[in-house]
Amino acid sequence: MPYCSTCGSIISSDSAYCSSCGSAAQTVLNPTENQEKFPDVAGEEHLEKAFVGGNYDYFRNKWSKSNSSWNWAAFLIGFAWLPYRKMYLYSSIFVAVIVLEILFEYAFDLPQAVSNAVNIGIAVTFGMQGNYWYRLHVEKKVKEIRALNSPQNAKIEVARQGGTNIGAAIGFLIAFILIMFLVVIVAEG
Repeated sequence: MPYCSTCGSIISSDSAYCSSCGSAAQTVLNPTENQEKFPDVAGEEHLEKAFVGGNYDYFRNKWSKSNSSWNWAAFLIGFAWLPYRKMYLYSSIFVAVIVLEILFEYAFDLPQAVSNAVNIGIAVTFGMQGNYWYRLHVEKKVKEIRALNSPQNAKIEVARQGGTNIGAAIGFLIAFILIMFLVVIVAEG
C-alpha cells in the first residue's frame, strides 16, 4: 500500500497529489520503517501508549514483569474494572460465569461457603490475571486498528477506542445488579 512521502497518509497509486497534505504524490511503501522522517506515523508502543492513556507506564511495568502481576482494582472491583478499561467481551464472560455459579448454587442447594469460595476465587483470579488480560486486549485492539487504518488515522482511532469509560463501568454495575436480582428471583421461584 503506498503512503505519502511527506505526511505518511495512504494515497492511491494513480493520484498525482496526496489528498491529506496536497503535496506531489511521491510514495513510500512502509513509512513505519522510517520513523525519523515520519514522526506522525506511530509505532506499536506509541499506539499502545495512546490506547492505554495516562496509566501506560504503570501497565508497561506490570506487563514487563510476567503474565501474572497483581492488580488491586481488578481484584476488588473486577466487575467494574473490566468495562472501565473497555474490555466488554471479558465483562460479558464474567457475568455469564457469575450467573451460572448462582444457578448452579440454587440447583444443587450448595452451602453459602461454596459460593463464598467461588467468589473469592474469581476475585483472586482477576487480581492475578487482570493485567495480563488487559495486555492481550490492548495488543489485539492496536493490531486491529493498525490493519484497518492509515498510520495517521490509526493514532486517532486508537485514542478513540482506548482509554477508559466510567459510564460503561457504572452502567455495567447497574446491569450486573439487575441481572443478579433477576437470576435470584428466578432461581428461588
